[in-house]
Amino acid sequence: MGLITDDFTQVVKGAENLSERITILAAYGGADKPGWRGMTIAGLDDLKADLADGELGNSNLSIQKVRNASMGDPESLAFFLSYINKKYQYDRLFLIFIGHGQAYTGMLFDQNHGDDGLTIDDLTKGLGSWDIDLIGFDSCMMGCLEVLSALSPSASYLIASEEAEPADGWPYKPWISYISAHPDESVEQYAKNLTDEYMKTPGQGKTIALLNPKEADYLTERLDRFAKDLHALAGDEEGCRTIARILSQTQQFGRTGTGELQETTMDLYSFADEARLTVPYLSKSAEEVREGINRTVIFARHDAMVPGAHGVAILSPVLINPVFYEYYRESAFITPSWDRFLIRYLGECGEDGNITALF
Repeated sequence: MGLITDDFTQVVKGAENLSERITILAAYGGADKPGWRGMTIAGLDDLKADLADGELGNSNLSIQKVRNASMGDPESLAFFLSYINKKYQYDRLFLIFIGHGQAYTGMLFDQNHGDDGLTIDDLTKGLGSWDIDLIGFDSCMMGCLEVLSALSPSASYLIASEEAEPADGWPYKPWISYISAHPDESVEQYAKNLTDEYMKTPGQGKTIALLNPKEADYLTERLDRFAKDLHALAGDEEGCRTIARILSQTQQFGRTGTGELQETTMDLYSFADEARLTVPYLSKSAEEVREGINRTVIFARHDAMVPGAHGVAILSPVLINPVFYEYYRESAFITPSWDRFLIRYLGECGEDGNITALF
């Protein structure tokens, strides 16, 4: 659809007066169209010249082409990062992923390689021992604990959306212009500027949050204790019904263009808060989860369509069954107790684990 070409057009326009202290480097590919097979590494001048006719990838303008590379292969990500490390000196590094994303199921699905995508495990392999100043996901639904927890060693900050993004994604022109004009600003200020500009863009159901991955372990420890209480609650029919009522009041993410909900994620703070209010003996462990989220989320924004968004999502047992969970279990795994709760709930609460019948 040319949406990423539009993004790079915005980048080029935003970089018209780029500070000499800032370097923009792109690695693109994955679309089933000429010039997008394999991986192309291009600098700002290459992008600008290539886009002169409104098309990206229809010229040989690039720094390097990696033939037959898949954008869903961790080796492609590792190659790009190693290229940066060998060819450039820098004080800070911002790594932005642009393309399709779907939480724990993966992202950047390469059309030329059977829709091969980067799983969470692939992301960690590709990032290796890097600790990047900011990792951004201009991709749907990557603001989830499964991603945040896995990338906690790999980034100082992470910015992402819990919900599906509008097709146009991030507004790069004003953001790149701001970074160029303020090369010494903090990462938090850059993220705030991006957030302000993003929330002005058309489209409903927008969420965006700046997260501290280094607090992910603190949050997951508290989630593990909360999940032990949930596991006990799911031990009988009444407990199943109680959890279903909690889920029915929890902010869910992953609505399609028609407004229908797909098998995706829910807001973790919203879920813990509803549990705290519904079941007295869950209040202590649920409050600890809320505290963990407050430490992890530096700031979060959302519009009126998603009032229960607080910055961190997690796999939702709504609309999935044990077979679905087993397929994605490795990517969706966060803590042993959360895993046991999901298995018990999906297996014992409702016919075939489909708890929607209890709403």
